[in-house]
Amino acid sequence: MDSIAVAAHVNYLPRFLLRQAGRTRLRYVALQSLKGCMGVEAAMVLILLKCLSSFVLGLGLLIGQAAWLFVAPAEFERTIAPILIRNCLGCHNPSEASGGLDLTRSETARKGGETGPALVPARPADSLLLERAAEGSMPPRKLNQRLKADEVAALKRWIEAGADWPSGRVLSVFELTTDKRAGTDWWSLQPVASVTPPALSGVENPIDAFLLNILRQRGLDMSPAADRAVLLRRAKFDLLGLPPTPEEIADFVNDPDPNAYARLLDRLLASPHYGERWGRHWLDVVRYGESDGFENDRLRDHAWRYRDYVVRSLNADKPYDRFVLEQLAGDVLEPITHEGITATGFLVAGPWDEIQNVAVSKLEKQRAHEEQMEEILAAVGQTFLGMTVHCARCHDHKFDPVPQADYYRLKAVFDGVDHGNMPLQTPAEKQTHDELVGPLQKRIAELKAHLAAETPNLDKVDESHLAEGKFGRGLDARKGHVVTRLSPTVQQPPFAVECWARLESKAGFNILVASSLKESSEHWEIYSYAGSGEFSAYLPGYAPAEIKSGVDITDNVWRHLAMTFDGQRVRLFIDARLVKEQEVVRQRAGGESGLLWIGAYPPQKIGCAGCIDEVCLFRGVREFDALPAGPAVKDEQTVALWSLDEPAPARQPGRLAFEQQATLRRLEAEAARLAPPLAYSGVRRQPGPVHVLLRGDVQKPAEVALPAGLSHVRARRFELPSEAPEGLRRLKFAEWVVDPNNPLTARVMVNRLWQQHFGQGLVETPSDFGFNGGRPSHPELLDWLAGEFMASGWSVKHMHRLIMTSAAYRQASTFDPRAARIDADNRLLWRFSPRRLEAEIVRDAMLAVGGNLNRQMEGPSFKPFTITVHNHNFYHLLDLDAPEFNRRSLYRMNVNTGRSPFMDALDCPAPSLSAPKRRHTTTPLHALALMNDPFVLRQAEKFAQRVEREAGGRVEEQVERACWLALGRLPREGEKDGLVRHAREQGLASLCWVLLNLSEFVQVT
Repeated sequence: MDSIAVAAHVNYLPRFLLRQAGRTRLRYVALQSLKGCMGVEAAMVLILLKCLSSFVLGLGLLIGQAAWLFVAPAEFERTIAPILIRNCLGCHNPSEASGGLDLTRSETARKGGETGPALVPARPADSLLLERAAEGSMPPRKLNQRLKADEVAALKRWIEAGADWPSGRVLSVFELTTDKRAGTDWWSLQPVASVTPPALSGVENPIDAFLLNILRQRGLDMSPAADRAVLLRRAKFDLLGLPPTPEEIADFVNDPDPNAYARLLDRLLASPHYGERWGRHWLDVVRYGESDGFENDRLRDHAWRYRDYVVRSLNADKPYDRFVLEQLAGDVLEPITHEGITATGFLVAGPWDEIQNVAVSKLEKQRAHEEQMEEILAAVGQTFLGMTVHCARCHDHKFDPVPQADYYRLKAVFDGVDHGNMPLQTPAEKQTHDELVGPLQKRIAELKAHLAAETPNLDKVDESHLAEGKFGRGLDARKGHVVTRLSPTVQQPPFAVECWARLESKAGFNILVASSLKESSEHWEIYSYAGSGEFSAYLPGYAPAEIKSGVDITDNVWRHLAMTFDGQRVRLFIDARLVKEQEVVRQRAGGESGLLWIGAYPPQKIGCAGCIDEVCLFRGVREFDALPAGPAVKDEQTVALWSLDEPAPARQPGRLAFEQQATLRRLEAEAARLAPPLAYSGVRRQPGPVHVLLRGDVQKPAEVALPAGLSHVRARRFELPSEAPEGLRRLKFAEWVVDPNNPLTARVMVNRLWQQHFGQGLVETPSDFGFNGGRPSHPELLDWLAGEFMASGWSVKHMHRLIMTSAAYRQASTFDPRAARIDADNRLLWRFSPRRLEAEIVRDAMLAVGGNLNRQMEGPSFKPFTITVHNHNFYHLLDLDAPEFNRRSLYRMNVNTGRSPFMDALDCPAPSLSAPKRRHTTTPLHALALMNDPFVLRQAEKFAQRVEREAGGRVEEQVERACWLALGRLPREGEKDGLVRHAREQGLASLCWVLLNLSEFVQVT
């Protein structure tokens, strides 16, 4: 091998090999010294061998270093990251950097906070992170969360080794579950597991296999099966919310068919009353109400359509995923249908603050909108996902993996939703409607413009509204009212107003004259007060706003009434006598309308039960110290005079105007007839950019949030641009919710079904599957049910059959002291837990056994109250015995402030709040309501009349029939004699009253 060849080989050596050759001082000089005795080739071989050995040694070192580099990220993820996440990130994260320290990134950790660098690689003594952890001052001592010695040692080794932090790795407080909060590894956020039921001999229903497997581990077993009569009563109340009839009990108990129970379930599930029973459960969850709540509590006359949609959907066993899609985005689901539009009533089923949403202040409106959005997002998150996402409005969720940014991403989905009525029109129907109504609306506008020009001071009046007045003819306000247009300036103080009025009822408010809309600071009214009949004035732009005279004017006598107002003092006169004087202070300004009404205030649907005559409005104040002897006469202060005597061209519309008004009313009636039906499903607008609000403050907008789902929920991802159409946002979100990979949706719904059948869910908090909620008593069973639910095509009725055919559901409710010592709450289901019926079902059952339940389905709700309107709605409860009032409780108009004391005593929830789990309290009010409420007493009478009709005159047979109807059984040994004696001594109605008060009547066992 010549020197040229050797040199060539040397040139091909790796650079680090040459460096090793250099380190062994093997230079060409050595080659020359060896050349004489060994020859060039031998010398080169020796050099190469030496270099090779050094190369191998160096390679070993390099491999060792590389191995350390590859292990370090794993060690960081396995040891260091969990220490930081569980102990530090709660206070040291980007949104809550206590002391200016953010430990989520390597760069920010090295930079440190207010006291210096937290992390100095290879210098543990200079790393404040280690110092604070070692001395026990961090985490703060008050948290009682000091790091363990091995954790401190691990941090020290890591820092000594260079504090390697994988490039780009950002830690998140949401990654891991701790004893303080849930992370993305929380049980409910994991995929629904594919579970095989335990193999137990003799067990047919997989549900029983899961339950028995745990029961037997605890030394327990299920109770024996309930008898057929008990099982029928249980099943019928569960599925229909109605008691079984004696005939149904006899048929089922005596049916020899082994499939009798399965056929019973099929019959009950096919009943239209099934949708009513389970619709009530759903309406509880979605906070369904038929009034706005808050101070005004306006009625929602078209909200009932959503209730009926729910009933129809459940009766049809609509797949649950479709049911969810429709409620979130039914108005944009193709093909667009009335059902889909109605379904979105879910979004606006909750309360709405009218006062704040119509506030003059833009800032107050923004704040009201944010409150409204939080209410909607809370409903969406809790109803479908079992997540309290609304807790992340002002900051990252304190307990669940929901960052604040997620809240605003979700808000961007629903930001275009507002409260209101929506026409039930498909696109084709809208086009047809517009073609028909367009010409009508044009003609109506023309007539209104002409009439306004013809009769500027008397826009709406009709001959049929006139009656005998104080002087000549006056306005009969029971038949109609007058609305007029005046310059707003002439309705501002100082002014005076007078009229003659004859009022015949104090049941409601009687509006005499009202100026401008209530929202205007210049709004004022004179009227008689509901209940007392006092002549009063109302000026909401001032304080005090309401001034009462203390004098009743509702005595069906013509009285002269007047008010003067100079901007600081209100004076009220009755029959030329000053009866009230009140100083007032201005509270607000703005919002003038220039309208004036006589005999009504239509914006709040307040009328007047009486006649009005000779209305005058004056500029400036004046004294009313003498009664007018005749019709009013204009003077220099008179702004307007309405004297409804014989028509005068200067003041009253002539025949042509009356004819035009008749035409106008006819056209308006035709337009109203052609108008589409309405549903309280909300109105839509295209939202602008949605910003994250720092601390939830509308005055501190931060970055733009794009429409998206929750970032830590495993489901098909979606994110839309900020200009995405409003409907598309909700549709994509709805698809995300029902994505089979979403781990929450199916779990939440099957848990709700389980709860309604057994009284408590596998998870005790049905709308909170987060850290503050319950843990599943049977997690594998929950996942199996969720998987079965989705595999069945999301069939709710399939799940009913599955649950109700289990031995667990069919077991008796017999108490076992030994089992109770082991499982006092019956979480393991060693028996069927007795439970009280809900308030609505107690009421329905009383109507049913009394034989006067009106089974009419769907349609507008019945109103068990009268309403007076003044500033807000006043509901006066009624308790009437009429078919309309004997409908099922589901159809009772569910308003916030017109609630039933009887049903409240039985824990009927407020409609403005979600009630995923009914309370079942035991209080004296409960017993007193069942004993004394007029409804119960009346139903006892009806019940007795039915028993007498069906059982005849023999008391013994009457007692048996009454027990069959109320309890689903005959009186037991020792009961009959006492019941017969009571019926003879106190009467049959008293006996029926006793039965309605039994715990057995209001319970399912």
